[in-house]
Amino acid sequence: MRYRSAWALTFILLVAACKPTVPAAETPALTGRTAVEAAVSTDAVPASVKAPGVEAAFTKQMPYADLRKQLTDAGWLPLRNPMCRENVGGEARVCESLPEVESCSGDGHCVMHFANAGEAERIRVTAYGSSERWNVAGEEASFAVASWDVSALEPVAKSLEGAAPACPSKDFESFLKAFASDDRVERAFTAPVVTVAEIEDRSDAGYFSRKVYIAGTAYRGFNVVYSRNAFHFSDDAGKQAADALMLEIASPSSDVRDVRYRYGSSEGNSYRFQNRDGCWYLTEDPEAPADP
Repeated sequence: MRYRSAWALTFILLVAACKPTVPAAETPALTGRTAVEAAVSTDAVPASVKAPGVEAAFTKQMPYADLRKQLTDAGWLPLRNPMCRENVGGEARVCESLPEVESCSGDGHCVMHFANAGEAERIRVTAYGSSERWNVAGEEASFAVASWDVSALEPVAKSLEGAAPACPSKDFESFLKAFASDDRVERAFTAPVVTVAEIEDRSDAGYFSRKVYIAGTAYRGFNVVYSRNAFHFSDDAGKQAADALMLEIASPSSDVRDVRYRYGSSEGNSYRFQNRDGCWYLTEDPEAPADP
């Protein structure tokens, strides 16, 4: 019996070895696409491969006005450097006409920055020529692009010494009290860039409101302090008003809170906070000052 079982096993193995394979032509086809299409599908692209951004259309020596329009049309905003006037010197008119300027040298080399909060990116651009003629019809080429570089926006918390504070509260009113009473909390929960409304002086054309970004590390527009169980107005020197400040809090959506106040005879100010990654962040200063 043992030999008959061994013979039967050998026969089964021989039959299996001689079984014809399925020809390539009979291999089940890929549904709806060819093998070549499957090989180049987006599913096969590594996550580290970044799609071309707006900068893909930039070229050296292109008019700066063209690059600027491409950026603003794509949702980018000037990233204002509060030190522009000091960096440029003199009347520094370019800081008004081009709020993205960081500095300009005496021989016509300028450095500009733009940001896109949605893309979490910033672009550094250098240009050379007559910056005052950047948008003069027919003379735009006199201020031309020299280079550009794209980098990621970093959270403000990374600039803090030591460990960043934890989210003080998911309840907005409790969060706001902590935000307004602790400088480290304010810095940690300010967005990488804050959208700020400002007044633009267009010479004889008058004054207009425009939006720019200010880096969260440089933003100093939040002038509300919580102390003595109340909110108070705080001036640029840090002096707190004695009287309590009445805040109006609105909820345009479940993840957005708008805070507004009036102080004295001024028009007051407003701030927008958004819920991101489980906590609230100051993202916008949407009300331009009443006086230019």
